[in-house]
Amino acid sequence: MRFGGLLLLLFVVVLAHSQNNYSFKITPADKAPEFFTKKFAYKTSFKDSSLANKELALVLRRLKGQGYLAVSVDSTVTDSTSIHVYMYVGEPVDKLIVQNGNIPDNILSSAGVKNSFGKPASISGIDMLKEKLIRDCENRGYPFATVWLDSFYQSGNYTAAKVYLQKNDLIVIDTIRILGQTKVKRMFLKNYLGLKTGKPYNESNVAKITQRLRELQFAEPIQPHTVEFKSGKAAINLYLKDRKASQFNGLIGFLPGSSGQKLLVTGEARIHLFSPFGVGEELYLEWQKLQPKTQRLDVRFAYPYLVGLPLGISARFELYKRDTTYLDLNGDYGIQYQIIGSNYLKASLRQQTTIMLNVDTAFIKAARKLPANLDISANEFALEYFLQKLDYRFNPVSGYVLKVNASAGVKQIKKNNAVVGLYDELTSRSFEFLYDTAKLKTFQFRVGLSIDKYWKLAARHTIKTSFSGAYFFSRNIFENEKYRLGGVSSLRGFDDQSIFTPYFAMANLEYRFLLSKNSYFHTFFNSAMVEDTRAGKGPFDFPFGFGAGAAIETKIGLFGITYAMGRQLENKLSFRSAKIHFGYVNYF
Repeated sequence: MRFGGLLLLLFVVVLAHSQNNYSFKITPADKAPEFFTKKFAYKTSFKDSSLANKELALVLRRLKGQGYLAVSVDSTVTDSTSIHVYMYVGEPVDKLIVQNGNIPDNILSSAGVKNSFGKPASISGIDMLKEKLIRDCENRGYPFATVWLDSFYQSGNYTAAKVYLQKNDLIVIDTIRILGQTKVKRMFLKNYLGLKTGKPYNESNVAKITQRLRELQFAEPIQPHTVEFKSGKAAINLYLKDRKASQFNGLIGFLPGSSGQKLLVTGEARIHLFSPFGVGEELYLEWQKLQPKTQRLDVRFAYPYLVGLPLGISARFELYKRDTTYLDLNGDYGIQYQIIGSNYLKASLRQQTTIMLNVDTAFIKAARKLPANLDISANEFALEYFLQKLDYRFNPVSGYVLKVNASAGVKQIKKNNAVVGLYDELTSRSFEFLYDTAKLKTFQFRVGLSIDKYWKLAARHTIKTSFSGAYFFSRNIFENEKYRLGGVSSLRGFDDQSIFTPYFAMANLEYRFLLSKNSYFHTFFNSAMVEDTRAGKGPFDFPFGFGAGAAIETKIGLFGITYAMGRQLENKLSFRSAKIHFGYVNYF
């Protein structure tokens, strides 16, 4: 047994030696041999020459990181079993004056390093300089560019050296391959990812491919992309599969009734189609019943890339009927410039028309003034900027969404026949004269901002903070022109679109506990600053609401429930006034 054990031990030693039978040695030309046996010790035995060369590269990086910037390999002697490197180490420096060796001015300017020469710089600062130059070249079509220091000399109390750049081969994007089961078209992906065939390779765009694909609602990556380089050309392989993104939503709300009605049932239905033909197009249709005899219809269409250009079109039509009082018809028709990814800049024409369905003639006779709502038409030119960066679009844990918009135009008050045909019994003349006190054509503008920020706390915990605000300026602001707040998608704890205000600032704080990738439990608190129109009060009111809810993903769709309570003006909190909303989203 002892003899057998010795044989086994001998076998293991021989096997271990045979697996690391390629030797590696460094001889410094200007240092004692012990230099590489202390602080810069290295491995001396490897399985093959490739691993030995990697160790050499590691030694060079460590030396340069410690300030030995002049280090260089003088010569190497190799055979089938060893590599012997003769190396010049030089002296360490804390700071170095760098001069331009051969780098063109246009590269220095675009890399932002034009003012980095001729003055002492730290080792980390020089590394940053080299990194900026390499990154600039990578984004210009030279992904294999190299930057190095050479021509070292003494300049006063400092060591000086020149920076040299070799761009190597120009690489252009030749092919974009889509691998996987997806209907997404190549033309859409070229524009969405900023990858144009025949154009120089851009490393910054390529590095963002996976993240931008994750932001798509209708497709997702099944593995990271790959890049193949050959003969000055790059082929980019994208591995995609379709994702169920189009939605059908249903929502029912149960709210405390008024005017003798015990319970008010509200509802909404929505269908949202994402890229049914694989080119990123979007169709949105929503119907809502907000209050008794009050309904809203919202129709939107967007087509992001026309004939392969980063220009798209968008259109929106909205109908809002407020019981039997008035009818709003709003349109927004624009052209949007698609920035890389989902981001865009849009210019549009906004149109608003209000038709009075029922004029309160008794009020006009008694008060001898125009009612709060009038027939109007308005045309505005609008600009909108949208920026999104989320880790996962459906249920994000980190990231943000920003939207900024502004519009300006002219509003015209139209005379209503019911008012014109109404006569004053005291003066025997038409109440048309009331329009004389109102300027029939006025200038107006609007500005708006909204931002959602997600803060990851832990694997299943995240905080969502939101802020939105808007301001409407006009000489005459009528009730039907004001912003409408309230409801599950706005200020929770209040009736849908029940708060009318010409300006608002609204904040939301929400904690989410993730049950799965698309399911979560949440608690929230939201508050707003709005106009207070009560005489002797205000001018501001601060309604707030809080509550909890959940979104649960099942095989047949996403179910949601929200319970919210709110307080406005001096009204006290009451469980009887709580709002309960049940929702369902079906993805297909």
